[in-house]
Amino acid sequence: MRDVLFLNTPDLIARHWPTARALLEPVVSHAARGEFTADDLQEMVASGRAHAAVISRDGCAHLAMVFEFRLYPRKQVLNVMALGGSDLAGAAVSFWPQFVAWAKESGVDEIEACTAPAMTRVLRHLGFAHTYDIVRLPC
Repeated sequence: MRDVLFLNTPDLIARHWPTARALLEPVVSHAARGEFTADDLQEMVASGRAHAAVISRDGCAHLAMVFEFRLYPRKQVLNVMALGGSDLAGAAVSFWPQFVAWAKESGVDEIEACTAPAMTRVLRHLGFAHTYDIVRLPC
């Protein structure tokens, strides 16, 4: 059985962030390109700027996600900032449809994520479509 815990109070953040951090750290270290650290994500969650969820199966946490709401002039988007752990396929079946429904009920028009090409291919199975390529020029 899968359970989802949203870290939406100071007590829940204090008790469960270490678990979320352990699942997210590989993403921050290997996939992110310096946009944030695990400490930054924790601060964003604690301040309410971002939200975190930990997904467990049979009492063992296996997936964590940090997301934020972005308001564009003509859309509200839920941006998945970091998703880490294991068994994404299992969570896709048991958690993702309810999460998408909740996002829609919350006024979200689309869910977005900035990903590497390999993760884009994985996320296509969840209904994501390639939209943009991001390019950067160091200053």
